[in-house]
Amino acid sequence: VVAVSGSPVRYKTGGKSITKFHSNPDGGAVFVDSKDGGWIYVSNSEKGNGRGGVGAIRFDENGDVIDYKMILQGTSDNCSGGKTPWNTFLSCEESEGGGVWEVSPFGDHSAQKTVIGGQDGGKFESSACDNRDPSNPHFFVTEDAPRGALRRFIPDANAMKKAEESNDYWTVLASPGEISYLVLTPFEDGALNGTFTFSSDIAEGAESAAQFYPNSEGIDVKEGKLYFSVKKKKLLYVLDLDKKIYESSSTVHGSFDGMPDQLTALTGEDNQSILYICEEKSDTKGNGVHGRNSAGEYFAVVEGPAWDTESTGLAFSPDNKHMYVSFQRKPGIIYDITREDGYAFNGQVLDIKYHDMNYQQ
Repeated sequence: VVAVSGSPVRYKTGGKSITKFHSNPDGGAVFVDSKDGGWIYVSNSEKGNGRGGVGAIRFDENGDVIDYKMILQGTSDNCSGGKTPWNTFLSCEESEGGGVWEVSPFGDHSAQKTVIGGQDGGKFESSACDNRDPSNPHFFVTEDAPRGALRRFIPDANAMKKAEESNDYWTVLASPGEISYLVLTPFEDGALNGTFTFSSDIAEGAESAAQFYPNSEGIDVKEGKLYFSVKKKKLLYVLDLDKKIYESSSTVHGSFDGMPDQLTALTGEDNQSILYICEEKSDTKGNGVHGRNSAGEYFAVVEGPAWDTESTGLAFSPDNKHMYVSFQRKPGIIYDITREDGYAFNGQVLDIKYHDMNYQQ
């Protein structure tokens, strides 16, 4: 156990934090701390009415906790988010008119509200970035609403150029850019695959969301593939950003019967990816963490029958040997999970029992 909501965070020195660990821990991310070889785990707080925010737990090079503090306060329902290429964290407010906030895990900048959420805001869930072209990153944000269109934000070219020249990227996401919305077109009626575009018309994106991907949740981008989950339909979408085609499939397999939530894709030494997926509102098993390999086979990583709350906060240490997961309520707890065989979570898999592939919704 790393931290428990309402209690001080205990350090390896025997000391403890002055600030009590925040309530309702939600989405998280890990950042390398170049000062001492350790890393920082940031964790959202999904509390409403201006009581949310982001906390930061600092680990030393051995994975021991050495510090905790809040780095964003006064916001509401901070759900999940994602990393930027310049090592800041985007924290998404999942409330009416919510925004997307940029936060420095290192405390070298004050948090700022970005332009990604637009003037009207939304119930934003999570974010990811396609940074294959560092001069032209594409940011993607999901929205947990029945008509919440997945949006793409492309920063202004001049803002990016100035940032690259000055090595100061803090103004990039505060500068106007291009916002567009995901529109899916199945190959035929009822098909789970098809083509997609991004439209500048939010109404067109909202209509597509209502029909195909309402209440979208976790999102990640790896090697030109965009993955995102749709909780109420219990679907996983995979978009090929280069070929402009998509496929979708049910996430219901074996013990994974709940709603898919946040997700993280890891690429192993054999160039095979593993998609780790959190769970909400399991019907029978209790919420856990599940894996999906490149062949589409599912397996349980963590099963939580004792936790009647969603699993969330999924992130990995820089060496991928520590998996951080939170169970959000009663109380909120952050766990540090390691493999018994000592391998990294993107490494060799042994004695895996895959879920029954015929068990569908």
